[in-house]
Amino acid sequence: GGLLHDPVLLSRITHHLKRLPRFPDEPRPRYGEVELFEVKKFVHNYTELLGLLAPEVRAAFALPMAPPGLLALLDRGRQSAESFYLSDAYSPLLTQIRRRLAEVAIALAQGTQELQEASGLVFGERPFLVVERSRIPDEAQVQQLLSMEPYDEGRVLVRPRPGAGEWRLREEQTLLLGQERQEEETVLRQLAEGLRESLGGLVACREAITGLDLALARARLGQECSLVRPFLGSGPLRVEGGRFLSCEELCAHLGLPYVPLEVEFPSPVTVIFGSNMGGKTVVLKTVAFLQLCVQTGLFVPALAFQTRLFRHLHFIGEGEGQGCQGLSGFGREIYQLVEALSDREGGTLLLFDEFARTTSSREAEALLSSLLEWLARQPEVCTLCSTHFRGLERPASLDFRRMAGLRAGDLELTAAEGADLESRIRLIDRHMDYRLVEDTGDVEVSDALTIATLLGLDPEIATRARALMGARPDQGKGL
Repeated sequence: GGLLHDPVLLSRITHHLKRLPRFPDEPRPRYGEVELFEVKKFVHNYTELLGLLAPEVRAAFALPMAPPGLLALLDRGRQSAESFYLSDAYSPLLTQIRRRLAEVAIALAQGTQELQEASGLVFGERPFLVVERSRIPDEAQVQQLLSMEPYDEGRVLVRPRPGAGEWRLREEQTLLLGQERQEEETVLRQLAEGLRESLGGLVACREAITGLDLALARARLGQECSLVRPFLGSGPLRVEGGRFLSCEELCAHLGLPYVPLEVEFPSPVTVIFGSNMGGKTVVLKTVAFLQLCVQTGLFVPALAFQTRLFRHLHFIGEGEGQGCQGLSGFGREIYQLVEALSDREGGTLLLFDEFARTTSSREAEALLSSLLEWLARQPEVCTLCSTHFRGLERPASLDFRRMAGLRAGDLELTAAEGADLESRIRLIDRHMDYRLVEDTGDVEVSDALTIATLLGLDPEIATRARALMGARPDQGKGL
């Protein structure tokens, strides 16, 4: 927590954490220069990190010292803190070879310079030139230096003509380059031997600093998103001020108020009623989001969250199981249900979003009633189910809630007339009460026809539908 209150220190620590590279962690007879560079960069930044951390922080995360001598092994010669190359300091023979290579290069450069001065031609690294014949001042004078042959009527192809001295220098250069590669290989194998001896300690450093990095990331996330520590126990699942962050961000972007989730689920099975756009799915996704935070070791975006750890989490609803080819929407839901019910050992959080909505309401209500009664007898399963179906059986073992729904009292349907779709949706959002309240079954709540009218349905159609609902109340359970 102290690190988060010192922005300068936090910035320096973050800088070095970001610069920790991967490195080879298996023993090899030889490592390449790039791999040795990665090791050196890791050790340098790890060592710098240790110097920034207080002793109690190093102790809390069991951060060991970097393997002694490893940084010095990879830092011979005039190297920067985060670079590595095979400097001459690693081998007297390498020093001797490279010194002679430099002398040969100088001698060859002098010969090239003499050729350019005598001929006026600049070859650089090119093996030949095509030049105008008029640029050759005196062919007889330069024929010992140049090989020439006609190219076309006005131009000639010119190549440098190496002398005996240059041939000897080229041969010596080739020999020296081979000796340099051989000696570099010897040095790399010697360095690999030292690295292998330190590899175990280096991996221990990496594992320990990974723990610190994750803890720091979680702490920063907790501070930035106002997260709190969840309470894990055997009591009922309870949410106070729960926030589904992606929905909260969207509401802020649209200029809409966000309503945090306030609820306690005392029963193992809870049924949530409500109209479309009333917030049932968001309730389920909020609970799922909070639980996933807990399962992954994160604090949660809530004022308080009481839950327990589950071995399995299943969400059955629209958009899930799309890979089940050959199945209808109802078939996919049943397939997912079968898988979920076979996954109960160790505790399961089971979330249904409008289960069986694609089949007939009578069959769906019977199936869902039977399923929920069965789940209430499974102590290892915690179930939340959203649905439109009001004709479910209501045994005492189930808990029934509903979304408060549309505040129709202060809503004029004419307010949506002439508005575009976006404005109509925002009008519904502003008049929707997203609180979760108790459902006793004696209040019939249905906003579907009002919402349909607000979205542009001809009012005459909605009025006739209401009349039909009044005439045949037994057929309106799914509205």
